[in-house]
Amino acid sequence: MLRLILTLAMTLCVCAAAPTNRARVIDNHASYPEGPLWRDGKLYVAEMGADRVSVFENGRKRTFFHRSGCGPTALAPYGDGFLVLCHIEGAVVAVGAGGQARFVRTEDNEGRAFRDPNDCFEDGRGGVYFSDPGLFSRVTRPHGALVHIDAQGVVTRVADELWYPNGVYVDLAHRTLYLSETFRRRVLRYPLNDDGSVAAPSVFFDVSNTPPDRLDPPYREAGPDGLEMDPAGNLYVAIYGEARILKISPAGVYQGQLDEPARYVTNITFDPQGNAYTVGSFDNDTPPFPGQVRFRPAAMLAAVGR
Repeated sequence: MLRLILTLAMTLCVCAAAPTNRARVIDNHASYPEGPLWRDGKLYVAEMGADRVSVFENGRKRTFFHRSGCGPTALAPYGDGFLVLCHIEGAVVAVGAGGQARFVRTEDNEGRAFRDPNDCFEDGRGGVYFSDPGLFSRVTRPHGALVHIDAQGVVTRVADELWYPNGVYVDLAHRTLYLSETFRRRVLRYPLNDDGSVAAPSVFFDVSNTPPDRLDPPYREAGPDGLEMDPAGNLYVAIYGEARILKISPAGVYQGQLDEPARYVTNITFDPQGNAYTVGSFDNDTPPFPGQVRFRPAAMLAAVGR
């Protein structure tokens, strides 16, 4: 009998310690959350509706960076701190490790002003690539850009005439940049040159090659938003306005999708164990744009497409 009791106790302990296969909410009071970044055991999230970047550590949330009128949508490692994209302000802000602003850029080195920097990713050489999309409307001509800032703060436009360039991800190992072009509903793949410029792109994935939107009525400006690659090399693509995140194989083949509760899902990131953190808003019209930050265990993502 004692042996049976010990066996049951051990079984319960293992079950309790085992990772759950269910998603859970980390923050149910996020204000238009975007651009999640896992860095040094912490989760950073830009909250556009609150003019702040929040950090989650040891089960607690605190403000890492705040700038009135900024409307941040993403951040990436830069120097010993980060580059924060101020979408509403039309600026990029370099901040130190403690969140203090060091310098602000509002235009490239040719004097062309930023419209509304949106998403970014480190280049592996001390710099950052970021998207600058322009007016969020399909009733426009393609006028967005892909921009690069190097470690010295030199800002160069590397691609032009994109139709709302959005999510940015750099595969550092293969020197390849992935970019969401929202209104063409596709993900582009750019080879990176040694000088930071990009070669001619190819279409990595077309969102039309997936099941139709499950929401009715459809959202007119729906399309691919944030991008991130998991440890296995699958690219995850948040579809803004459709409450889903696509899983795309390294060969560009649709594997399946994660359904999210927030219609305006914006992005996803991973920790070193392959667990995912997703962000999105329920309302993109009315401040403070209520949204959620959610956790999905690695086992749940591995099961997608099986």
